[in-house]
Amino acid sequence: MAVVIEELEVQTQPQPVSPPPSASGEGQGGPTLDERALQAALSREAWRLERLAAD
Repeated sequence: MAVVIEELEVQTQPQPVSPPPSASGEGQGGPTLDERALQAALSREAWRLERLAAD
């Protein structure tokens, strides 16, 4: 029985960077929802789950 070993190319994806904290809304009567920060958090979580699934 012949055994064939193929080379696999592994690529890593860089983790999305966190946006710099913005001062919009934080000093104006309480915390507000920062859509960009939420999108960045969701991107990081999706990346983390993708990496866990790949392992």
